[in-house]
Amino acid sequence: MPSILLVDDSGLFRNVAAEVLKRTGCEALSADGGTEALDVVRREKPSMLVVRAGMKGMTGMDLCRVLKADPAFSRMPIVLVAPPAQRDAAGHAGADAVLPEPLEPEALFGAIRRFLQVMPREEARSAVEWSITFWREGVQHAGTIRDLSRGGFFVRTPVLQPIGARLEVSFDVPVEHGVRNVVAEALVVRVARNPDPGLGCRFFQLSASSRGYLEDCLRILALGEPAGAP
Repeated sequence: MPSILLVDDSGLFRNVAAEVLKRTGCEALSADGGTEALDVVRREKPSMLVVRAGMKGMTGMDLCRVLKADPAFSRMPIVLVAPPAQRDAAGHAGADAVLPEPLEPEALFGAIRRFLQVMPREEARSAVEWSITFWREGVQHAGTIRDLSRGGFFVRTPVLQPIGARLEVSFDVPVEHGVRNVVAEALVVRVARNPDPGLGCRFFQLSASSRGYLEDCLRILALGEPAGAP
């Protein structure tokens, strides 16, 4: 699974970028500056970097020069996010692409598709904050569902599981006439570590009743009903 390192010492674009990454299914990594980014790159070997050019200390352009000079990382795509006045300098630093600051989501999405050839998720996801219980090999864990669709969900949890792990899950959803419990089996397809540790999962098996509850819940959410705890 592709991973993208977001390097931003001010938080100006990290939240925007993290939302874009949800659409691609890529794992989001983060670093607060150039020095920390070097450590993350060497440890995690991300598929791509998105870097704010004008950081303090080691700037994004400095980071780009260092990585492009290293044969181990010279072919890794680096996207610099820079104000218009720094665009030419960012290009001369060796960036594979330069995006304008402030960062526009569609511009970033286009760059990710260009370099990693990822496709957007076909299913719309509803943002929620609901408790979920899940089991792997008989061991129980807890987490919070952050978003939900017919095909799967993301669960925020510090208890990370490997890609391909099979989970048994249970969570309550609001339906037209109250609250119902969805019980399912799911497969882990994405592992996120920073800034929001958790697991991207796809439903593997749903009973007819659980699928009906899920469909009813998603219909309610699509109509704009509050997505509070069920």
